[in-house]
Order: sequence, then C-alpha cells, then structure tokens
Amino acid sequence: MQMSTVDEHETGQYEQGKEIDRVEHVPEQDRTPQSSHQQSHGSFVQLPGENIILLQEVECVDACFDGHIRGQLRLTNFRLFFSAAEGEPHDIDIPVHSIHKIDKKSQAENSYRLTIQCKQFLAVQFTVNKQTQERKNKDLYQSLVKHAFPGEEGKVFAYEYRPRKYKESGWEVYDFEREYTRMGALLENSKWRHSVLNKDFQHIDTYPEDLVVPASVTDEVIKKSSYFRSMGRVPVLSWLHPNNEASITRCSQPCVGISRKRCEEDEAMIAEIRKATTKSTHIYICDSRPSVNAHANKAKGKGFELPEFYENIEFSFGNIENIHEVRASNNRLRDLVTSPNIEESKWLSNLESTKWLQHIQAILQEAVKVASIVENKKSSVVVHCSDGWDRTSQITSLAMLLLDPYYRTLQGFQVLIEKEWLSFGHQFQARHCHGTQDITTDYSPIFMQFLDCVWQVTQHYPYSFQFNKYLLTFIGQHLYSCLYGTFLFDSERQRRDNEVKTKTQSLWTHVNSVSTEFLNPLYKERPGCILPMISMRTLRLWRENWMAYHPFYRFQDPLFERLIELVHLREKIVSNCDELRARHQPTVKIAVSS
Repeated sequence: MQMSTVDEHETGQYEQGKEIDRVEHVPEQDRTPQSSHQQSHGSFVQLPGENIILLQEVECVDACFDGHIRGQLRLTNFRLFFSAAEGEPHDIDIPVHSIHKIDKKSQAENSYRLTIQCKQFLAVQFTVNKQTQERKNKDLYQSLVKHAFPGEEGKVFAYEYRPRKYKESGWEVYDFEREYTRMGALLENSKWRHSVLNKDFQHIDTYPEDLVVPASVTDEVIKKSSYFRSMGRVPVLSWLHPNNEASITRCSQPCVGISRKRCEEDEAMIAEIRKATTKSTHIYICDSRPSVNAHANKAKGKGFELPEFYENIEFSFGNIENIHEVRASNNRLRDLVTSPNIEESKWLSNLESTKWLQHIQAILQEAVKVASIVENKKSSVVVHCSDGWDRTSQITSLAMLLLDPYYRTLQGFQVLIEKEWLSFGHQFQARHCHGTQDITTDYSPIFMQFLDCVWQVTQHYPYSFQFNKYLLTFIGQHLYSCLYGTFLFDSERQRRDNEVKTKTQSLWTHVNSVSTEFLNPLYKERPGCILPMISMRTLRLWRENWMAYHPFYRFQDPLFERLIELVHLREKIVSNCDELRARHQPTVKIAVSS
C-alpha cells in the first residue's frame, strides 16, 4: 500500500516523515461539526484548529459491514476519519477522545490489525501495512494512542478548536439570579435567600458559588450543617413550585455512622425547609439508594437520616443502584449490541439480562414519585444519594423536567443541565475518563442514563417537548467527543481554574446557532406537571443512541430532513398568519366632537 498524497488546498505543505503543519483555515459561515444524527457520508471537512497528523491506506473490518472495505485513514488531533474507496458503503468518523480502548495485534509478516473500541458502542478494526509506515516514518498505533489519551483534560481538542465567532455565547445560557428569580425564590418577601457563604468555592468546592437556602437560616447554621453532610454538601434549593411553595432541595448523605450521631443545625435546616411551605406540615426525604447500601454506609461513618431526630418527616429509599452496577449493566448492553452472533430469538431475553431498562425504570419511578409529592401532596422533598452528584442529579433534574414546562423547552433544557448537573458538581471527568487510557472504577455513564430517561419521557409525551430526539443524541455524542468545553472537569471550580469559559466553546453556542435542527415541529406547550406511567411494558431501548452503529439500524431513520422541513413550514405559516392579521386588523375610528 502507498501512503496517499495530500492535496495542497486541503492541508497546506506536506513534508515526508514530518507531521503536517497547522493549516491556515478560513471557516465558512455554516461549517460546523456534524450532529450525531448526520452520519458521515461525504468527504472529510477540516475543522478550525484541526491538524492532520498522518494519512494511511488501510482495510476496514467492521461488524457493520460485510467483508473488508478499502479506503484511506486520516488521523488528526481531533478524530480518526476513514474515507471509503469509491463505490464502498460510507465513511467512519471517530473523535479520538471517545475511544475507550486500542489494541494492536500482528497478523502477517507485513501487517497488523488495529482494533478500536469506543465509549459509544462502536467497534472497528483496520488492517495496516507495516512497510508503508516504515517508508513514511510513521506509526499509526503510537500516533493514535498519543492523541487519543493525552492524559490531561487541558490537552483535549476543545482547547484547540477555533470556530467562528457567534453573536451569543452558550456560556451565558444559565444565569443564577435570572433562573432563581424566574421560579420565585429571590423575589421580595420570599421565604428563601441568596447565600454567598460559598463565594470563591471556599467552603464547599464541589458546589456552585451561589446557593439558595431558607431565609430564616443563618450562614453559621449552614456551615455546621455542612460538617454533618458528606463532602460538605448541605441541603440547598433546586426548584420551587410557583403555586404551592413546595420545594425540591438536594444534598448528600448525613454522617450518622453506627453510633447514630446527630446534628442540631442539620435538623434545623430540614425543619426550616419544611416550614417554607404553608400547604403541608410534613417534609419528604427521598434517599435514592437501595436500603442495604445506605445501611452499609453507616459502617463508614455515614448513612441516612434517623426519622426520630427530624420533625414531621416521611423517609423512603429509591432502590437506584450505584455507579458500579450501572457500569456493569452498560457493559452487558455493549456486548449485546456489538456482538455479531446474537440469536434473533433470544434478543429480548438477552436485553432483559443486561438489566439496563430495569435501571431506567427505577430512576424514572423515583423521579415521578418526587414530582407527584410536590405537585399533588404540596409537600417539599429533600433528595440525596451518597455524595449527591450522581443519582441526586438524575432525580432532581428529571422531577423538575416533569414539573416545570420551561425545562421542556430548548433553552430550558440547557439551563436544567447547566444548573443541576454542571453547577452542582456531577463528576464528568471521573465518570467519562476524558483524555485518559485508564478506565477507572469511577467510570460510569450516569449522565447518559439521564438522557435515556428523558428520551423515555418524550415517548410518553411527544408533543410536550420543544426539542426533538436529535438534541439528546447530539448531546450524548459530544459528551465524549471533547470538541466543546461544556462537559470537561468535575466541578465549576475546576472549570474556572482551567479557564474553560475563555479557552473553549460551549456546546450550547453551537446548538443555539442551528436551533432549527433540534426543534420538534409537533410541539404544543403543555402547562403544568406531566406524570408518565412508568412500566416495563412501556419502556423501550433507545436505539438511536445505543444502536447507532448497528448494521440492522444504521440509516433506517429518514425522518430528520422531513422534521426540518416541517419546522420551516410551521414558521412560514405562523409568519403568514401574523402578516394577514396585521393587514386585516380593523381600523378603529374615533370621532372627535368639536
């Protein structure tokens, strides 16, 4: 095989045996990264800041294809792009930071097999000719490992991506004061207040700087309560009902231990949260963990609230499994989806054995329970798990999605993710291992579970969401791609210290610049709460995400282009109606007497 030459207009000057230099790139107005729903059919389009490292003629062996596919492989500092030879099925576009594992195995004397496994259930193999690499002084395997696993988040491609300037920045989507004022928590005479106790993250480094707490609680009480909570994550407000004053607050588990410790300040915090609504005399504490797990944590000096020490509380467990069970379940789902040898007659039983939908059911049932308590019982709910950044984020954000129609809009959904996941310290780096080859025991697709749950709810209420299913798959794709800075690092403090907002672009900047692609043409605003009936009879496998690369599913969804047409048609009809109303508005004549 011969190393392909490089077109001068595409990459600049190419010198044999050296890395290709940075290209002078003039971005086009609409040259933006492909969405996950747009599979790569066309030619390679270079992104601003993207450098081609090497090109190699290879053969591709993929479970999604029949036989061997000849083509050219481009490795850049952002992705691995396989261009199929003319007449072959299609291309493959793999962001290098989405790669989970790379294996190299010698075959014949002059070739080796490169096996690549991605975090998004794509597995692909390339046969590489050794002699070609030696002549060009390049090693595809070593170059790929170097760029896929830089070892530090600050070295991922998001810091090199230089797109065109946009009028609006996605970093400004969520504004603390605007959002909490919208829900009524910061209005005059509110029973809640803005606390600056965590200014500069000096007290709780995994929380945001700005917190909302009961107005009757002093900062000193908050401090002492935080000493009693795991990681210092004290109960703070997530959402306030606009009519009945019931609230959703979030925190971590209390440090009770086997000696049954108690904290007067923490008990006072819960009591003041309960008193902030006059419509109910009770408050509900929903511990999302299985009971056995919560009891086991008492041996580690932690545990759960003891009802005899908290006045008028209703306590329950949610039976949602931990990150290790979720990871094991997701691995079983990966094996099922990517295996070419699964018997068709056993597909449903094999899917059940992964327990993936059982986990989804448990999360949704707990979220519906929380939303129902707030809406129907008019009572406040405190939600926590262990440290309050995994299952807690899932439950609070899903309950808020069910309760508040604003979060079911395109902009509101962005605010929901920024607020409940990013600002409250979900560990995106630990859970997704960006830029590192070592998949640790902390790896777990908790956020992907949340997106799966949202997708399930949209299937129950297809007209109640302003955004469409492609937004969810697009977010899932770029959770792993590291093209944007949105999902880098484990907390707001870390993102501030690593200058994410000044050195990378927000995912929402791109989403809002092409918002039509993510709108639901059938959307009709549904005020108030939605409470889906969660049953295994109604849950389905999210095929658009988990089976995106499966040969039986790929390219079987032609709806996207038609949805865009319908959105444009709807906008045109609305515009025409407004124009006709204005044109035929009756003129009111006022007689003026002399």
